[in-house]
Amino acid sequence: MQKGQYETSVPVIADRVLQARVVNALEPEWEARFEPKSYGFRPGRGCQDAISAIYLTLKGKNPQRVWVLDADLKAAFDRIDHDHLLTQLATFPARGLVAGWLKAGVLDRGRFVPTEEGTPQGGLATPPTQLATSVST
Repeated sequence: MQKGQYETSVPVIADRVLQARVVNALEPEWEARFEPKSYGFRPGRGCQDAISAIYLTLKGKNPQRVWVLDADLKAAFDRIDHDHLLTQLATFPARGLVAGWLKAGVLDRGRFVPTEEGTPQGGLATPPTQLATSVST
């Protein structure tokens, strides 16, 4: 692939159904683990929620914070370590399916290229492309 390109996947219907099942099984537990002030790639949360939290924090009765950090991790999903991610899934019953999706590889100009790191983009089990924001108060 050329610099600046990323791999995308278009899962077949069977994989889309399985990905939806995996997301529905994992999301409640993983949502409970996230920092309450994290807004990026979270269901039911978005940029406006983060902006509101920042505004309320800075305009509060006795604000302790006077600055805001906005960070964009370049190509963050391209560098996710497969082994670490799979370790976090521990004994999750569909761990093997997730491993298969991570290691599926891509076709680049007609040649198969194995996937060594990162997550496939474009499936139901990957976050939607939107602004990732975390607020610290």
